[in-house]
Amino acid sequence: MNTNNLNKKKIKELNITTRYLNVGDTEVIILYIQQITDRNMLSLNIIKPLLLYHKRGITIDKIINTIYIDDFYTATNENEIINYVLRGNSVIIIPTDKKYIVANTLKIEKRQVQEPNIENSIKGAKDAFNENYNDNLSLIRYRLKDPKLRIDELIVGKRTQTTVAVIYIKDIANEDLVNTIKNKISTIDVDGILESSYIQKFLLNNPYNFFPQSGIVERSDTACANILDGKIIILMEGGNLALVVPKTFIEFFDTGDDHFDNTFISLFSKFIRILCVFISLFLTSLYVAVVSFHSDILPAQYIIRLATSRATVPFNAFLESFLMEIVAEILREASIRLPKQIGPAIGIVGTIVIGQASVSAGLVSPLLVIIVSLSIMGSFATSDYSFTNTLRVLKFLMIIITSCFGLFGFTMGVILITVNLCSMDSFGVSYVAPLSPLNFRALKNLFISDVHLSKKRPEYLKTKDDTRQ
Repeated sequence: MNTNNLNKKKIKELNITTRYLNVGDTEVIILYIQQITDRNMLSLNIIKPLLLYHKRGITIDKIINTIYIDDFYTATNENEIINYVLRGNSVIIIPTDKKYIVANTLKIEKRQVQEPNIENSIKGAKDAFNENYNDNLSLIRYRLKDPKLRIDELIVGKRTQTTVAVIYIKDIANEDLVNTIKNKISTIDVDGILESSYIQKFLLNNPYNFFPQSGIVERSDTACANILDGKIIILMEGGNLALVVPKTFIEFFDTGDDHFDNTFISLFSKFIRILCVFISLFLTSLYVAVVSFHSDILPAQYIIRLATSRATVPFNAFLESFLMEIVAEILREASIRLPKQIGPAIGIVGTIVIGQASVSAGLVSPLLVIIVSLSIMGSFATSDYSFTNTLRVLKFLMIIITSCFGLFGFTMGVILITVNLCSMDSFGVSYVAPLSPLNFRALKNLFISDVHLSKKRPEYLKTKDDTRQ
């Protein structure tokens, strides 16, 4: 190897450390970056064995049998040396040898595996993905010991050179779906990918759709369950959330606890979540429709009581509900951005104080405070936060269209949302499957969530092996 080809100026600019060793009668060069290298491993497993080697004529092939490190390989392309070092490897070079050794000595600061923050569960596993790529893969391999498990790695980002893993079981997952996902990821042309949501945006069939076409996964047991269903998990280094594709509308109502609880409890919980989503999305707009246009549908006694409670309110129903929903969203954002120790307290206190003060000042009616509170609580019933954000936006659109056209506008809003859902697909799978096309068995399995009764995998996934048991 011609060491003159190594750009010494570039090595200095990148803070790459160069270590020269005299091994017998041969000079050995080691390149590494101190900040991301396990220097203890480098010293004990590479440098020390080389210094103890006293024979003459050392070569790369002899170094392979000398160093004490398990993860390494040889390469010959001199132009790739800098890239290997930037990824945390140590490169061992002998100027007279065409080959060089790339040894994995990467060490990064990381947090330990902790409990999930988004996908909370009572009976489920408590280990969640963190920002360490190898830790996340180990959690999946720990649960799935299938030799058919595949982890296909792709490099994304011209500057970040981020490793993205496409994880599936070869004899279950649909091969066309796997190839589609890998092709989409490989064609991503961007400077850097820093989090899984970046990839999620590039995978969208239509970036202007409100509803997410892929789900997010924080718990390793949930990820493994999706892989066993025939789905694909997308995991990237530096991200603590994985993506699952495809994802249908009904599946957003499913949580990990549904698979651990009694069948009837799971069914009841799913209906509660569906009710919560409808409350979050439609309840405030229904209030606007009834108060502004169709108060006659209420009982006569309650019409008088509602009119009395709104007698001092200086706004019409649209402005009243719109402003109150904005205040609720401000409190939601503030509680998220505040430090963890005081965020929940501020959210609770702020909601009580502002709600009570608004009613006392005659700015809003007491009924609207109840409705907005139910709407906010209902939006948190689903475990996927990306789906929750969709409800937040659509809720305001429903309020606006209902304030213009009353129940007719409300009906049109519901129809538009339904048409949008029915026209979408998630990587070739109908977004409203198994409702359309109707598949009773798959629909039953989704709602019952009983592993004993779910003998077949969902047909809409078109898996190679559709039998569970």
